[in-house]
Amino acid sequence: MDTATPPSAPPAARPGGADADSARAWEELVTSALLGTDRRPPTGPTTSGTAQDVPGALLDAAALHTVRRRAGLRPGPAAPPPERAPEDPRGPLPAAARVRLDQLLAGRAAPSPAGRRGAAPDVAELLPQWLALANELGYGAPPATLPALLDAARARTDLRPQALRLAGPRGLWLARLNPEWKFALRGTGAGGRLPSTEDPKEVRALWDEGLFAERVALLTAVRTRDAAAGLALLASTWPTERAEDRLMFLDSLRTGLSDADEEFLEAALSDRSRNVRSTAAELLSALPASALAGRMAGRAATCVGLDRTAGSPAIVVEAPHECDAAMQRDGLAATPPTGRGERSWWLGQLVEAAPLSCWPARFGGRRPEDIVALPVADDWQAELHAAWCRAAVRQRDADWSRALLGSPAAPPATGPGTSSLAERAQLLSMLPTDERACWVASFVAAHGLSEAFQLLGVCAVPWDEPLGAAVIDALDIARDAGSYPWSFSGVMGLAERCLDPAAAHRLESLTALPDETEDTAPGAGGYWSEAFRRLVSTLRLRAAMRAELLAERSV
Repeated sequence: MDTATPPSAPPAARPGGADADSARAWEELVTSALLGTDRRPPTGPTTSGTAQDVPGALLDAAALHTVRRRAGLRPGPAAPPPERAPEDPRGPLPAAARVRLDQLLAGRAAPSPAGRRGAAPDVAELLPQWLALANELGYGAPPATLPALLDAARARTDLRPQALRLAGPRGLWLARLNPEWKFALRGTGAGGRLPSTEDPKEVRALWDEGLFAERVALLTAVRTRDAAAGLALLASTWPTERAEDRLMFLDSLRTGLSDADEEFLEAALSDRSRNVRSTAAELLSALPASALAGRMAGRAATCVGLDRTAGSPAIVVEAPHECDAAMQRDGLAATPPTGRGERSWWLGQLVEAAPLSCWPARFGGRRPEDIVALPVADDWQAELHAAWCRAAVRQRDADWSRALLGSPAAPPATGPGTSSLAERAQLLSMLPTDERACWVASFVAAHGLSEAFQLLGVCAVPWDEPLGAAVIDALDIARDAGSYPWSFSGVMGLAERCLDPAAAHRLESLTALPDETEDTAPGAGGYWSEAFRRLVSTLRLRAAMRAELLAERSV
């Protein structure tokens, strides 16, 4: 043996007698292991033998010494036991649902050959839905599943809110015992739990002494229960907070934002941090009755107006020629991004911050859809409409969002006031859920699925019948066209998670292997059949999961 890794050292020997002899023997073994038995043969009866078996004899001797030494150790004092786990008052999961949770956490699925997904459902992608429904029904996690549940939440941040909610107080108790689960304690109060927002003494103690994440979570919780109390809590320490902390605290005021916050936000416009001033201005512009909104409306009115001198009415734009100190105090950034003109940059910010309610009077009492339909002179239409889109999202105005979206039959990337599908998706999120689904269904019917992915992502789950039917019809058309299904893999994945499980019966006929024609891509039929079988099995699995969770509720 030329070299060897020295065995772990046994416990330190007590000086004198047999213990000293044993320590010397151990040192001899370690030295021989480090230098190699060919350079330093070990001595002693336990390591005797031929040259070929000396290395093995050395390891045997090391094992013998280690066992002998450990056998004589006295046990150390026991560590104090952890505090008792708190009780979880929530009801236990039904038996079938407990088994299903174990399967979902293990991510069990049939193996896919050659990298293909196969026809088996991807159970890992169904875990978020299962957790959401279990929490909605008020169940608590079985104690035995808590380690796997915390591991899943550690690996996937998108699971954390629902997973920690299901884990409940016992999950937080367990997380304190393992450093790998410390993420579960972030944003919670002392002991892993926020104090009751109705206990002013505990709230005050955590606000004054807690970590930053704990204070942010506390402020959000207090604002949710009592917006005025949350504002008072923030105002009590505002002057002493760091700039980066002030920014995060200010962002928490989005919860329960109302006119009662205006005085505080108006004062924040004079903050020494530019980011804080910008956020305060953004929040104030979301309050149409605020003084800042009024100032912005006045400025915007001097830049955008109606020209009645031409043959037909048109919007005329005169962008600002400067960004003065007052405008900068109200949140306008003076320096534009690279490649952007100063005047168009200032105009966009002004119109975005102006209350949308100011425009009908400015344009002769016209409705939003009539204003959007007016021509805009001198190529200012794209800039003006983009600013209105941002204002509609910021102010959550459904009427203006509807007007700027226009007809779903319009070209995919554009509407009356949009220049991209991303803007359309933001505007759609301002509409009621049923109207949103109908609009996207009409879009899919008119344009197919290739442009619809972003729009489908903002629709409520499960998809309403018109939307689900439109997606299935579009997938059927794509299959008949002979294209490969991986061109629609994103939409297919959404369909697995978002289609109503009741739609499975409509998809049965699509699982058959279609006939291939000259225009069909080679092998595409088999891929489509596999994709539809996976979709059907996933929908049925989702239906079974729901039935298992509701089993005891229907008794």
